[in-house]
Amino acid sequence: MTLFYLKLIVTPLLMWAVSLASRRWGGLLGGLLSGMPITSALVMVFLSLEQGSGFAVQAVPGALAGLAAVQASYACYLFASRRGGIVPTVLVALAGYAGVAWLLTQLGSLALSIVLALCLIVLLVWASGREVPPAQLPQIKARWWEIPLRMVAATSLLMLTTGTANWLGPAVSGMLAPIPVIAWPLVVFSHVQGGRFSMAGMIRGNAIGGVGVIAFYLFIGQCLQPLGIALAFGLAIALAVALTVGLATLLKKTPGKTAAGR
Repeated sequence: MTLFYLKLIVTPLLMWAVSLASRRWGGLLGGLLSGMPITSALVMVFLSLEQGSGFAVQAVPGALAGLAAVQASYACYLFASRRGGIVPTVLVALAGYAGVAWLLTQLGSLALSIVLALCLIVLLVWASGREVPPAQLPQIKARWWEIPLRMVAATSLLMLTTGTANWLGPAVSGMLAPIPVIAWPLVVFSHVQGGRFSMAGMIRGNAIGGVGVIAFYLFIGQCLQPLGIALAFGLAIALAVALTVGLATLLKKTPGKTAAGR
């Protein structure tokens, strides 16, 4: 019951904090924060505590395949949104996620999952950087129900992922672990309220954060059992944050027009 209440408290608080940061400092920062292994770390921590460290380690290959599928869903969303409305675009993104997740599960190649995820991250950073800002950015009017709705959506997805882990097994549980329960609602809300340019900034931040998430999972896979839960997750999160901040800083300093630098 203690773990249940932790899930019920920690996840909505994180969603609330990221939502406020995104509202205050823009979509790119919100994307970076939600793209870091926040929910991924929570899912893996709860899997370790509830199912054991061995279960969590076995879930890592599936998690990396899931991460590649998540990046594919962002790519589908970014490109489909050029022609379709919000609902068709969301459906295309979900179909992209399901298709890539199924394919990588059938192939079962860890190296392929990592390479595909990195290629998609490069594509997303490039494509989001080519988005042209509107002549006048829309004024986003905050509504009282938006952040609570995001908090409920994020918490519900986390509960579903961890609550079904026992009978899904480590492979499928790992595949579900990187589902961006914070980022996906933020991307859709950002698109609805701020338009394509705002949405592209959110996706860009999430893609940059994906590099750190890859490092996080690889570290957990190698070091969770030797180091223990507390130390392994602490170091893995520190590594992911350092890589994400370093890459974001490097891209910000890169000459040329980008969605982050306009």
